[in-house]
This record gives sequence, C-alpha cells and structure tokens, in this order.
Amino acid sequence: MIKLTFKNISILLYGIALILPIFFGAGVIGIFGLILGLIGVFEFDIFIFLPWLANNLYFFNLIFEKKIKKFKITISVLTIVFGLFTFGITRIPLDEGGAYANVKPGIGFGIWMLSFIILFIGQLKNKKR
Repeated sequence: MIKLTFKNISILLYGIALILPIFFGAGVIGIFGLILGLIGVFEFDIFIFLPWLANNLYFFNLIFEKKIKKFKITISVLTIVFGLFTFGITRIPLDEGGAYANVKPGIGFGIWMLSFIILFIGQLKNKKR
C-alpha cells in the first residue's frame, strides 16, 4: 500500500489537472496547456510564460528535493506566485486561422494550483521536524 504523503497527493492532483479543462470558455485540457505555454515563451507574454515556468519549478522541486533543502520552500512559493499569473490570461488561440477564445481559469487550474499548495504545506510541515 502506498503511503499518501503530501508529495504523493500533490503529484496525484497534478496528474488529475492534466486531464481536466484548464479554462472556462475553451475546451483546453491541462496537457495542452503545457504545450500552449511554450507559445508564451516565443511571444514574450509574461501571463503565459510564468505559469508555464511554474511547471518547471514544480518538477525541479520534486526531482531535486534532497539537493535543494535550503531553497525548496522558496521554490514552492515562486511556483505558486508564477501559477497565479494565469489570472492574466484572458484570450488563448483556438486554431491556426487566428481565432481566439475569451477564457477564465477553470477547474483544472484550481486543481493544478492545489497541487502546488499541497507540496508547499508538506514542505513546511517537514521543516518543523
């Protein structure tokens, strides 16, 4: 039986967020949101790029947890702050023809942010030990 730690719950929530719609107003699921985030890198759109960067920080925090003990809480805070920049996304491209959809963060976004917050809470709890 797998022991459900804060880290395991966080990873599970992140996985669930990948298959849920991340925006109201467009049928974009989380995995496509990761791909869409690359557009923000090339368009220099901070509201798309920073949430995408939050994913990289999240994985960095999970993978190098033992090596970055001093900085993991700081990285978690940055991950949450960068994720909140998603509220600045109001339009996303729908197709290659230049059509855009007006959007607001959806349920996938909420679960995605919850995965970051759960990891952060687990790190704070482990720091007290």
